[in-house]
Parts: sequence; structure tokens; C-alpha cells
Amino acid sequence: MSGDTVYAVIDLETTGTERDSDRIIQFGCAVMQDGHILSTMSQMINPDRPVPQAIQRLTGIHPADLTAAPYFADVAGTIRDLIGDAVIVAHNVNFDYPFLSNALTLAGQPPLTNAAVDTVELSQVLLPTQASYRLSDLTAALGITHDHPHRADSDAISTAKLLWRLRAVFQALPTPTQKLLSRHGTFLLRDTGDFLKAAVKPDQPLTADMQQVGDLVIRQPQGLEPEVGQAVYPADDAAKKAMLRPQFRFRQVQAHMMDMIHTNALGERRPLMIEAGTGAGKSLGYLLPYAYLASPAHHLVVTTHTTLLQTQLVNKELKSVRELTGLTLPAVLLKSPRHYLDLAKFAASLQLPRANRLTRLLQMKIIVWLTQTATGDLDELQLTNYHAPLFARIQATGDNRLAMPGPYADADFLVRLKNEVQRAAIIVTNHAYLARHFQELPGTSDYLVVDEAQHFADTTAEAFSRTLDLGKLRRRLGQLLTFIEGQHGEGLSQLVQSSAALSYQLSQARAQIETLENQIEQLQDKLYRRNFTPISHPSGRVAQTLDEAGVSWLNGELDAPLAGLKRQLPPLLASVTSVAETVQQQQSHFGAAPLLEGLAGLLSALQRQTDRLSHLDLQGLAKAQVVVGLTLANQNDRLSLAVTWTRFAAGAIIQEELSHFTAPVFVGATLTVGRKFDYLAGQLGYQDFPEAQTLRLRSPFHYKQQAQVFLATDAPNAHDLPASAYADYLAGAIAQLADNQHQTLVLFTSLAMIDEVYRRLARMPIAGHKELLAQGVTGTASRIAKRFAVGEQTLLLGAASFFEGVDYPDKQLEQVILTRLPFDNPDRPDVRAREQALAARGEDPFAADMLPRAILRFRQSFGRLIRTERDRGVFVVLDPRLGTTAYGRQMAKSLPNLKPMSLPLADLIPLANAWLDHTIIKKEAHHAQ
Repeated sequence: MSGDTVYAVIDLETTGTERDSDRIIQFGCAVMQDGHILSTMSQMINPDRPVPQAIQRLTGIHPADLTAAPYFADVAGTIRDLIGDAVIVAHNVNFDYPFLSNALTLAGQPPLTNAAVDTVELSQVLLPTQASYRLSDLTAALGITHDHPHRADSDAISTAKLLWRLRAVFQALPTPTQKLLSRHGTFLLRDTGDFLKAAVKPDQPLTADMQQVGDLVIRQPQGLEPEVGQAVYPADDAAKKAMLRPQFRFRQVQAHMMDMIHTNALGERRPLMIEAGTGAGKSLGYLLPYAYLASPAHHLVVTTHTTLLQTQLVNKELKSVRELTGLTLPAVLLKSPRHYLDLAKFAASLQLPRANRLTRLLQMKIIVWLTQTATGDLDELQLTNYHAPLFARIQATGDNRLAMPGPYADADFLVRLKNEVQRAAIIVTNHAYLARHFQELPGTSDYLVVDEAQHFADTTAEAFSRTLDLGKLRRRLGQLLTFIEGQHGEGLSQLVQSSAALSYQLSQARAQIETLENQIEQLQDKLYRRNFTPISHPSGRVAQTLDEAGVSWLNGELDAPLAGLKRQLPPLLASVTSVAETVQQQQSHFGAAPLLEGLAGLLSALQRQTDRLSHLDLQGLAKAQVVVGLTLANQNDRLSLAVTWTRFAAGAIIQEELSHFTAPVFVGATLTVGRKFDYLAGQLGYQDFPEAQTLRLRSPFHYKQQAQVFLATDAPNAHDLPASAYADYLAGAIAQLADNQHQTLVLFTSLAMIDEVYRRLARMPIAGHKELLAQGVTGTASRIAKRFAVGEQTLLLGAASFFEGVDYPDKQLEQVILTRLPFDNPDRPDVRAREQALAARGEDPFAADMLPRAILRFRQSFGRLIRTERDRGVFVVLDPRLGTTAYGRQMAKSLPNLKPMSLPLADLIPLANAWLDHTIIKKEAHHAQ
């Protein structure tokens, strides 16, 4: 391909995806040369068969449009002549190219043999942080005019413009990056790699903010800009109004929160609990006062529930505070090491032999991303999941074992991060990281804000739970043995066979591994036979909680084997690491060894597991508030057996954690139960929390004018139906409720039920005119949350992470459907343990724990709907217990000045649509009593 190459950019609309049975209904083509469109063709085609309703809704092409259109055989010659020997381009070329080639063959034309380029893969590589690679989303992001998505003529022209824009993006990259991509381009679909190779500009220099490290080009570390000058806190309302307007509305309740935090931090420095209703400006309410107090000598540590909220806080909220105050506020986002790329490991992964096509595609994406990222945070890639084998090889581990020497060490992203933490005034982290690493933070009396504080106790308890995963340990030891012995003659033993000393060292390691594998298997067998019985048709994960006698027996059986593992694993890992380091340091003698990069990741994983083993204190756990259990992948898989110690209360641990901070502030939109903070205070380990240290800020929203709550009285109780029948009901109800022009979020309490309902909805007509997003099915929570935010006709099925912390104002979200009252699963070990502990103290577990948790989550689910003063929407509950039980009515009373309208689903739907369409709701509808 060269500057003179002619491209035939095609798009097809078809009756379906099967090229042997489906037919083309529209052909679009834009002929382009050197970025200029020379000619276009748009042709409706009579498929001589029905066009499915879903296709009609998607494309806007109806049978009447095709009645007078020619058959494909009548235009096949014209299409073949138009394409000629041009390079064919399509957005998903492996659909359009073979479909068109097959149609041409059926019409008596020769099949296509043209070179072909795919703009989907080009976009995935060259636009690595895009949330979606649909053509309409890409053209919107790049500012390309795209008037009629899903019409072949418009799509073909837009794809042609996209191709040349992507070429420009590629040529703007530094030449070393272009060349590295072109070397790996052979793995791209069809001739897409040749397109990149032909586009390389040999004289594209590195910009001032770039540096070359080995074969990679990365962004120069910018460092944090130090604070300059001083500012004075706006102490009175007039000063706050002058600062906030016109960007923000002055709210008296928010001003009260700011003053309370600022005064307390300078004075008595007592713990505070603040419930700030939706719209009260919670984040600004704590960030602004601390902006005048935080410094590298006295950090503000903000912890949130999820990494998604972390990013939002840094990229949105802190940016606003900087603009308001004029302060620099050097800040750093802190996550666990596995979120970051290890440059040395990634560079080594590029040398791996026999990498599959998807691995190479991901590597190319990362090569481009390295020219953009300042942090190395892999979450920026917005991938559907991070379970690809490559990630296990390239994620940072946070330790220095087998750290690869050379140019990458100084440019390492984790090294940068640690330096920035020291210089930051504000550190934004998450509950799980803080619980495990609070002692590693640089300050000794930093300020602390715990945002979404209702999750803090449970997250801390989870962080201090323990697992002895015998199955995983045995598998990893087996993998280590494979690295030593090798496959296809590429093991560590083959590399060092010229060294008698190293060969002997590895032979000893092999014997130790085999001994450990046998010991672990014997222990698993003993624990299995004592607690499980094989069955004929095992399916699904199995968990068994041990009673007091079972725990005592288990401790006795674990004592000696656990001591043996703690004694034998460290020297084994040290020995293999020593051999690998020697090979690495003497590559001129032993040769380059790409397997060392994979071995480094495995040794790090084994070392982390060994470290956890060393801290596994059976005597200490016997005294802790834990529930002990055994788990299996399925009832008959004894080699998957693991032991778990699940902590169900963390008050004492939290108090120890809080002692490292000054004036901790606990904030959230839903912290109270019955307008009191007692439940939260007890979870956090406070015996008594004075009311003077609490504050409740009402939401400024007018809920009666902005929202309507509906209860489907004829909805079934999930416990009364088989799971499949319940999924049938939910799919049918959701399809009816969401059959409108409004964005809908459906909240579930089970990922498994999301999967079942999604499968059913995908086969229904609604899938033809609504984009269906499902957590754990079509992508991760983070990815589909971002996709939903830019959608227009989207239906999202989500679980836990969607109950809170995601903002979809105005038209982004107008309907929330709650499938079940959000109680915890009573079979979860920690839930059972809390029940037993409360019952032992003479308390009612349901009233003291399960119901308060469910009420908080119910309030959170409603809170997704109204996020600004302009929002308007409906909240639909498909669980009859909201109106038929005392606890359901208690939940209903927790809603902000609203009562549910209780109606059968068939009557509810037109009223919900009437509300959404701003028409009048008749008053004869009944309210829940």
C-alpha cells in the first residue's frame, strides 16, 4: 500500500449474520485515494425474503423501501467493477468481506481476493483508552460527521473518514513507536498490518514530554507541581458565595458542613459523621475546607469505596476545587500494585515466542497507550476484563524480587508513584488499600476522610479475613515445576545445563516441589474425607461452615502441615530465584530467556502466597471474630479445597487504623438508619458517638415534583418460583417497562440472575432497539458504566456496584428498576457469623443487622435516580414485600418524602410512561400503606 493506493470502503446492512442464509439489503461504498473520497455508491437491495423487525428498527430500512429495489444479482457486476482491485476497508472487515464475497459468488461473480483493512482493530490499537469501538461512538469522539448510523451509505463514508483519521493518529506517534507497531502488525486482521507499515513516517521525532526507554516510548514523568503562595479559607457565607458562583450554587447546608470540618480540624479534632443527602455537594463539602489545611507535611487522605470513585474524585472533584481556590493541591491516586504496568516485564513480553493474536493486539494497544499515560494505571485502558494471560505477566507486584535490571528500572511507574506520594498534599485511595497499607503511608497524623463510609467496616473486615488456598498453592507449584523442566526444550534446566552447580540446585528444587505437592494433596484429602461426600452430579461451588468442634479438629490437623509449608517454601523460592537471577545477569553466557519474565510473575505470586502463609496465625484467629469454612470448586473436586477464615466484625481493627490519623471524618449520602448514626458507629468500633459530632444534611431536591415510586403488586416473591421461572418474569417485566425512549438501570442482588435475564432479553424484540449492557456479561462494571453514560437507548443490568457511586444526571438515567429488596444473602459465611454473634448477645440479628443494611442499600438504589435539580424519573420495585411486610413498609418510609404507588404491572406501565413523558398521573392510583 502506498499514497496511490485506492481504498473501497464498504458497509453492508443485512437481514442477519449468517452469510449462507441471510441476504444484503443495502450496500454502501466510498472509493477513496490519499484521503479524498472519489466516488460513492448507495444501493438498496431486495433480499427476496422478510426483513426481521429487529433489523428494521436498527437500520430504519423497511420492506416498503426494498420492494422496488433490484435483486443483488442485478447489481453484482456493478459492485464488482466498482471495487476492482482496490483495498477493501470495513468496520469489522471479517463480517463485511466474506459476506459480500459469498453474495458475489452466488450471483456468478468471482469471489473477492482483494487486500483488506479492518478499522475496528486499528481503532483498538491507536485509540487505546476508548470506552467503545462502535462506529457511531468513534465518529462522535473524533468529531466525524455521521448523519445516519446503521445505514450503509453513511457508515461507509464515516468509515473512510475514520480510516484516514486513524492514519493521522498513527503518523503523529514517535517514529520508534510506529516502527514497533508495524513489526507486530502481522498479527492484525488480514492486511491491516501492511496498512500501518506503509504509513510509517521515518522522521517523526519525540516531543519534549516523551522519552525512549529501550524499544518503548513513554511519557516523561511530570512530577507534582508544588504549592505556591497561601490562601485564606472563606469563613463567612459572603466569601463562600463569591468563591462558588457562578460555577456552583451556594447551599447553606454545604456551607455548614465546610465550616464544621474546618473548625474541627483546627480545634478539637474529634471524629465526625456527616450524612449529606444527594445534591448537597458532599465531595466539595469536605475537599474545600481541607484544601486550606492539607500539605505534603500534613496530608489529607481520602478513601473511597471503589477505584472508579477514586478516579472520579481526582479527575472531576479535585479539579473543581483547584479552579475555585487557585491552589495547586498536588494530589496522587493510590491503588494496589497490580493496577500498574511493569515496564520491564512488558518489554520482555514483546519477545515471547508463539504469542497468540489477541495477546499481540493487546500489546500493540499498550505500546500506543504508553505514549499517553502519565501513571501506568492499567484501568485507563477500559478493557472488558483484565483476565487475559498477558496481564499476569505484566502487572506490577510491588516487590523487588527478580526486578529486571536495565533502562526500565528508573522509569518504573511504581517508583514514580512512591515519589509522588511523598510530595502530594492529597492522597486518594480506596478502603481495601487503606485497610491493608495504612501503616505504609508517609504521614503519622494525616487528616482522613472516609467517603462512602457505610462500606468501610465490611471492606476492612474482608481485608483482614484469611484464606489458605491449598488448591491454588499446589497448582502454582506445578507451574513452577513446568518452568524448571520446560516444554519444547525451553525450561530453566535446559538453559543452565552447562553449569553443574545450577543444574544440581534445580534438581534439588524439583524434589522439594514434588514433596510439597504430595503433602498438600494428602492434607486436602484428609480435610475432604472428614467434611464432604462425593455425589453423582456435582455442579457449582461448595462452601461448608465449621462448628466449634470442627474448627478445633481443623486447627489440630493444620498445625504441623502449616508449619512445614512455612518452613519449606521460603528456601525453595529463594533457590529458584537465585538460579533465575544468575541466568538473567549472565545472558551473554546462558542466552536471552523470555521465560524469565513469566517466571518472575509466578515467583512473585508464590512469594505473596508464602508471605500470607507466614502471617497465618491459627491461635490468633481462634480468638478473633471469624467464621471458619472449607470451599470446593465442586462437590467432588477435592484438589480445589481451600480453608477460609472470614472476619465478620472489624471494629477493633478500625479503631487501631484510625489511631494513625487526625480528626477522621466519615461521610456518605446514606449513613443513618431511622435518622440515627448508631448502626454505623457500632460497625466502626465506637462505643458511644456524641450527637454533637454528627450532622445530617437534607437533599435540596424537590422529590415530589421530580420522582415517582411504583410498586408492582402482582410481582412474584422470588422464593415462590424456580429460578428459571423467576428469570422469565423479570425479563418480561423489564422488557415492558423499558420499552420507551428513556435510559433504564435495572438493579439486581445476584450476578447469576443478571446472566439469566440478559440471555432472555437478548432474544426479545427490545434487543433490536435498546443497547443491552449486563455486568459480568457484556463487560466489567466500570466499562459498562462508562458506556451507559454516553448511550441514548440503553438498558443496563447491574448489581452491587451500581447501587451507589455512579452519577447519571438528566436524560442519562430516567428509570430505575429494583428487582428485589436488597437483603444480604443469608447463606454467606460472614452473614451467618454476624447472625450467630448477635444472637449470642441476645439481640435479634434481623432487626440489628440485616434490616439496617437492607434499608441503607434500598436508599442507595433510589439515590441513583435523582442526581441534580433538573432530573426527573421513576423508581419501580418488582418485589411485593415492599407493601406486604412490616420491614418492607419500613423501607418505604426511608424514601425522601415519597410514597410508592401500588399497582399491578399492567396498570403501572402506562402511568410510569405518563410520568416520564410529563403527562398527568391520575390520582386514583393507590399508595402503599
